[in-house]
Amino acid sequence: MAEERAMRADARRNRDAIVAAARTAFDRGDQLRFDDFASRAGVGVGTLYRHFPTREALAAAVYQDEVTALCERARDSTEPAGKSLEAFLRGFVEYVVAHEALARTLGALVGSRVQAEGGSELERTVAELMDRAAADGAIREGVSSGAVMVVLHGIGSTVDRPLWASESRAAIELLINGITSR
Repeated sequence: MAEERAMRADARRNRDAIVAAARTAFDRGDQLRFDDFASRAGVGVGTLYRHFPTREALAAAVYQDEVTALCERARDSTEPAGKSLEAFLRGFVEYVVAHEALARTLGALVGSRVQAEGGSELERTVAELMDRAAADGAIREGVSSGAVMVVLHGIGSTVDRPLWASESRAAIELLINGITSR
């Protein structure tokens, strides 16, 4: 992180352009040679390799950016706590449904350490949302963020099922109904 903050503005723009180009290509399911990401981003091949020595390193950067964006949106919500939690859970499913190819590509390329870090960031966000919702009486007490994460991981890992999108939406509704205080 300290290295990224110390990055010159032009280097930061180049890095961001490469990540954006990769995200778009991964999201479309494009099969590109690694060097092709440079031309898609409008940078030289040397710039690509300086920032991302491998396809896996590039995929890890895309993954980290996507997880961070999902979590920031949840934290920035102005909805009441229970509604914020519900919106995050439904939004997670809709995000995975809308970006199925991206989820598949990142799942295949991103290493387990990076996935674990992203999962930890997601779980911290879920725990914060759940703590606020429980304090407001919007959800039952005693439901662990780990139980919610099991459902989210299940949704993310079942994209190859024929009816996974509708089943994932149904699973989130079951989860919400199960944890909500009514």
